[in-house]
Amino acid sequence: MKALTLYKIQSCLYLLLIVFSLQHFFFKEYSYSFDGYESIVKVFLSASFDTVMISLIMLVIESIISLNRKPVRKDELKYLFINLVLYYGTALSVVYLLGEARPS
Repeated sequence: MKALTLYKIQSCLYLLLIVFSLQHFFFKEYSYSFDGYESIVKVFLSASFDTVMISLIMLVIESIISLNRKPVRKDELKYLFINLVLYYGTALSVVYLLGEARPS
C-alpha cells in the first residue's frame, strides 16, 4: 500500500472518531434516550483507544520513512502533518469519552 493512501485512510479514521465525539458532546442528552446508545459509545471508545495506541507507532515509523527518503514528497509531508494534528484531536476525544462512558 502506498504511503499517501495510508495517510488518507488514517485521516478519515481520525475524522470519524473526532466527529463522533463532537456529536456526543452536543447531543448526549438526546442520544442517551435511545436504547443501545451506551454500547455504541463504548464501541467508539475502544476503537478510539486502539487507534491512538496503534497510530502512535505508525506515525513514528511513517515520519521516519517520509523524512529519510531522498526525493522528499511534499504531499506525504502535508498529510503527515495533518495526521499529527488529527492524532492529538483523537487523543482528546478518547479522554472526553473516557469521562462520559457510564460504568456497566
